[in-house]
Formats: sequence, C-alpha cells, structure tokens
Amino acid sequence: MKTKLFLLSFFGSFLAHAQTLNFQKLADMSADRGAITSVIVNDNIYVTNGYTANKDTNYIEKYNITDNRWSVLNSKLIPKRFANSETYQNKIYIFNGWGNNRLEILDLTTNTLTKGADNPLDTGNSGSAIHDGKIYVFGGNGLNGGAKNVFSKKFQYYDIASDSWHSLPDMPTARETKGKIVNDKLYVIGGFNGKSSNLINVYDLTANRWTDQYKMPVGISGHALAVSGDKIFIVGDYDNLIFLAYFDTRTNELHQLSSNMIPRRNSTAEVYNNKLYITGGNTTSISNSSIKSTQVADISDSVLAANVSTDDHEDKTRVYSNAHRDGFFISNKNNSNQFEFTVFSIDGKLISKGFAYYNRNIDLTKVPSGTYIFSFKNEKGVLQQIRIVR
Repeated sequence: MKTKLFLLSFFGSFLAHAQTLNFQKLADMSADRGAITSVIVNDNIYVTNGYTANKDTNYIEKYNITDNRWSVLNSKLIPKRFANSETYQNKIYIFNGWGNNRLEILDLTTNTLTKGADNPLDTGNSGSAIHDGKIYVFGGNGLNGGAKNVFSKKFQYYDIASDSWHSLPDMPTARETKGKIVNDKLYVIGGFNGKSSNLINVYDLTANRWTDQYKMPVGISGHALAVSGDKIFIVGDYDNLIFLAYFDTRTNELHQLSSNMIPRRNSTAEVYNNKLYITGGNTTSISNSSIKSTQVADISDSVLAANVSTDDHEDKTRVYSNAHRDGFFISNKNNSNQFEFTVFSIDGKLISKGFAYYNRNIDLTKVPSGTYIFSFKNEKGVLQQIRIVR
C-alpha cells in the first residue's frame, strides 16, 4: 500500500522559522461536542449548544479555569448548532444557529433565562463580536431558515440597551465566517461560501464603513478566533485540523504556529491571562466525530519571541514517500541522527511512539489503514507534523 504524505504548513514545506506552542491537557467536557460557541467571564468559560453524536444540545457547560473543573450550568436552551454567544455585564446573549431566530439571555447572577427581541436575519455559522454594548453579527448561511447552501452577506447589530436590531452595510462577500474587534475595527477572517475563503475584511466601527481587505496565503474555514492584545488567534480549519496562526493587527501580518494541538475544527477558543484555551470541536462531517478535549497553551509575548528561529538559511529537512516500501523517509542534509516521533489518529488519539533516523525508511506496516498525524521535532527543536493517509 502506498503512503501519501501531506506537509502541514502554509507554503507546502516545513516552516523552519515557525513559532511553536506547547499545549497541555485540561479536564474534558462532560460530553463530546462540535459546532459549539463560547464566552469567557472572569475565570469561567461558558460553552453553549452544539451537537453530540446523536442530537443538538440544549445546555451551557461552565469550565472554571482556577479549579480545572466542568459543570452544567443551564439545560433549558433551544437545541441548536452553529449558534453565536456574546457576554455583557454578567449576561450571556445566545442567538443564531440554523433555523433559530430567538435571542436567549442568561443572567449569570440569578441563572435566569429570558428572551430578547427576535433576530430578523438569523443564520447558522455566522460571525459575531461585541463592542460598547452592541453585538455585531455578520455572514452565515441558511438566512431566515432558508437553504443551508445559500450564504449571507448581511451585517447587523443588536443594541443591548434598547433590545433592538439594526442593519449595517453588507459584507463585501457572502460567506460563513468568524470575526473579532480590535481597536474599534472588526476583522472578519476566512470562512466558506462553496470554498474556503482567504479574505480578511475590515470594518471601521468609527467610520461605519468597510475599509481594508487582506488576503491570506490559503483559505480557512471551520475555525475559532480569540483575541490577545493586538493579536487575533486562529484555531483549526475544516481541512487542516491542526491549523494554528495569529493575525497581528498592528502589522497586518499573518504568522503560522506549529503546535501539539489535538486536531479539531468547529471548536471554541478563549484567552485568559496570556493563555489560549481551546475546547471541543469535531474532526469530520459526521456527528460522532465530536471531541470533548480542552487544551491550554501559553501565548505570552515572551514565549512567542523565544520560539522564533534566528537562522536565515534554508531548512534542510524534507520528506519523501517511498513507493518501494510501506513507509517514508525524512531527508536531512545536515545529519542522519535518531529522533523521536509520535503518531496520532486524526481525532488526536495516541497510536504509537518510536524512534527513527533521518534518511532511513520509517516503516508503517504495523499501522492500520487510515489517516494519521506524524509528529516530531526537527534538529532546531521546531515541532513538525505530517498528515499520513494509508
């Protein structure tokens, strides 16, 4: 059987100068959930709705960062997937999700659930962000209960004080998407409208108009976003489940990260005290591929700076398939040393560990047919990951 290899990087080769994040495992959610949404209030992350193996969920689960513990907070929500949630003044505002025009408001002080004004432009898999008491909502598909393959460019905001919805200028392109607000600007990043989008569109909240547009090297979708200072972290991708990067809004540059993140898409991401928390998600289009994993990584500036390679020469590590054997080899012009590797399933389960040598065949005859992540650190200590299809 021939082994196919896919290099997991932006430019089709190993990123010799990629910054590396080291994720640690935290307590799992009570159940596997994908297509979820989340907010963070103080040291609590609230994960809402989504789906399990056999149904859409109707509850909020709270993760306490200090205690590393999950607990179910409220189980009276409308069941839905691909919804949105935002928080303001100790309340969580939950809306959207396919076929749902209701706005649910959970008071965290009393654990009381009330209703807000119905959403006039409800969609699934849209983006949302909050700023100065206004919840901005954009894109998605299945507008007002319509077909799920019809994508929306509608843009609106919900004014919390007046409990009312207001229209804004349409997005430049219709798509499912995500976005975050940094320094009075909304950054709408990636998405899907039949194909993954490589666009970053910027809406100036002060000028009330769409302004700049940037293009990423590749399209991304099925991702989660989280803000840390001037950086917007991008977690996961529909196809490249270990995709991890950040967009620097000061320089308008995209930086890809390598990591040991468990592969996932349609997860959630939050930042607390310079740490990135990622939760749940799924690995295929099948509902039972959802996961309950929670991981955390330090994203402080000192960590990111320490992980940048100062070498400016071309990386000498390359990967080649070997059609004559059931395996592959990693070519390295600098040495033929031994290195340690780990093989994970596509949903993050450990399959095997071992040692191999550069420039020698890595035997995969004992690995069953399937898709796997082959992970190792190169001679510079930079984590490298290869998707293997057998």
